[in-house]
Amino acid sequence: MNRITAIIICLLAVFSAGAQEKDPQLATSINENLFRTGIVLNPYEYRPAAETPAPRGYKPFYISHYGRHGSRSDWPADGYRGVLDKFARAHKAGILTEQGEKAYGMIAEIVAKYNDMGGRLTPRGAREHRQIAGRMYKKYKRVFKNGSRRVRAISSVSPRCIISMAAFTGELLSLDPGLDIGWDTGEQYMRYISGGDTPEIRSDSQPLLDADMAAHPRDTATLLARVFTDPAAGSALIGPAEAFWDQTMDVAVASGAFDCDDSLLRLFSEDDIYWHETHWSMYMYLHHCNSVEFGDRRMALPEVRAFFDDVMEKADDAIATGSYAADLRFGHDTHLLGICARLGLKGIGERLNAEQCQLWPGYFCAPFAGNLQMVFYKNRQNDVLVKFYLNERETPLISLPGGPYYKWEDVKALFKTF
Repeated sequence: MNRITAIIICLLAVFSAGAQEKDPQLATSINENLFRTGIVLNPYEYRPAAETPAPRGYKPFYISHYGRHGSRSDWPADGYRGVLDKFARAHKAGILTEQGEKAYGMIAEIVAKYNDMGGRLTPRGAREHRQIAGRMYKKYKRVFKNGSRRVRAISSVSPRCIISMAAFTGELLSLDPGLDIGWDTGEQYMRYISGGDTPEIRSDSQPLLDADMAAHPRDTATLLARVFTDPAAGSALIGPAEAFWDQTMDVAVASGAFDCDDSLLRLFSEDDIYWHETHWSMYMYLHHCNSVEFGDRRMALPEVRAFFDDVMEKADDAIATGSYAADLRFGHDTHLLGICARLGLKGIGERLNAEQCQLWPGYFCAPFAGNLQMVFYKNRQNDVLVKFYLNERETPLISLPGGPYYKWEDVKALFKTF
């Protein structure tokens, strides 16, 4: 019996023993913001927190950054128009509840903004990056004012990443027109700007995910009752209830990207919201983080090592020559998770098994516009320290002792083991 088969049997045994209990802390967090249900589809949440002051005599002088693109439209399996058509039929038949009518109007609005362009950056996505850039400039003004005025920005070839880069750097220029910003994108940069899992990881993880899905059947009855005045008549119009549930959830979890309220998510039961969130936390951790089952394979991928090589090369040049104030990179959630996990960033780098990672709050780790900021400090003796921020929150490494300020030479030594 191989290890994956043994894990699946163990999970099935847990599931078959009865309904799993919800984790109260996770349930409370989800209920505070229902858009967290979508994990990586959660619009960016700025959550300021207390910080550790820099050691005496150390000042920031350089920033190395990786940012995921901002809020975007999604790629629902049946398209946004598929669920709109079903709501439209029910509207014409006069069997939508008040809640259903509101949902119909919101879905129609989303379809119009979507305009058949999956993965399109929304205005909210651009705004997220402008706001992050503004806070970075205000916090580290001396980085941009006291040294080099040059900033280098590199983007994935994806349009949503390019526009995110434009929004971020555009905000910097609006605050400081004297900055010398260079922009670039291209296939050669993709070797370190973008990365994901492998077909083998996806295939090997699927039985685990299927077992979890089987353990938590969709509550289609609650959805139909909230949408239709006559659930039986509604069911006859829309076809299989499970497919309608999936389509509606696809639009609901992406609706925050369009600046909608959370009313589409409120069509679902609390149980459905909770188990949908835990399932996708499990999915993302197994595929992209340091899971017990697949982390070794995920961390070993060449794009991960190439990223840290790029960070070292550019940071060492900035330290030696003062040639750049910042290096900005714009890419994707899968790469953000992979590099943070390999780095050993707290909250992403832990070794969690398939059951444990269901409770991972992925919505805080890789939301739309999620970002890793590496801020470099030095003193008059040119001793260099580096501090890590995940989504603008001071975050220590579990892979190095001490912190949150780490000697750059120790961090480089860590990088070279990757």
